[in-house]
Amino acid sequence: MLPETTERRRQPRTNLSQVVRIRRFDPSWPPEFCTTFNVSQGGLYFSTSAADYVPGVNVYVTSDLQTDSPMNHAVAGVVVRVDKLEDDKWGVAIHIFSPSLSTIH
Repeated sequence: MLPETTERRRQPRTNLSQVVRIRRFDPSWPPEFCTTFNVSQGGLYFSTSAADYVPGVNVYVTSDLQTDSPMNHAVAGVVVRVDKLEDDKWGVAIHIFSPSLSTIH
């Protein structure tokens, strides 16, 4: 019998495959373009081949990559979980800080 698990998410997830740009607060790291598995109002989960994400790393996330779009802005977030996936990939969960407070133009 499997143990019962409690759902801890505050917002529901939507399965969405979308290219996002992830860049760390530390400018010595280059930005990375990744594809999401799912998103919510407060976070996202994406795959990457970069094995150097760890919980606590602060990042900027840009989801609309069209330069002339008014939605093309970055929001600040933090890595909260990293999972080993197949084929030398990693799954990274990002918690987005309050979007209204964290918008970076």
